[in-house]
Amino acid sequence: MSEVTEEINRGSPDFFPIKPMDYGRFLVISLGAGSAKAAQKHTAKEAAKWGVLGWLTAGGSTPLINVFTQASADMVDLHLSVVFQALHTEKNYLRIQDDTLHGVVSSVDIATKENMDDLLKIGEGFKS
Repeated sequence: MSEVTEEINRGSPDFFPIKPMDYGRFLVISLGAGSAKAAQKHTAKEAAKWGVLGWLTAGGSTPLINVFTQASADMVDLHLSVVFQALHTEKNYLRIQDDTLHGVVSSVDIATKENMDDLLKIGEGFKS
């Protein structure tokens, strides 16, 4: 959203005349492919016993990194949701998150035709 607002402020010809904060004119669909869920879940009881190394390597995963990356995604979603609610345009924002994806379809940077087709099939499954 901030990149779009910056482009509008610069007067980019790619955007029709619009005021930067006129969020009522934006329709935002945020797609999340999740992440490969090989990382295991940990309990608070387990984490309470971890030292520095535990937070970096517990159970063969990287819990500290996982917490930060997940929190970052959640904060972006929360921020956009609150902005659209505050401007009474909450119907213009939709977040779709599927944390059950695994393998190639869970990657955010594999844009092969095969992967796009697979993601399309998954998306069509949401209709039912």
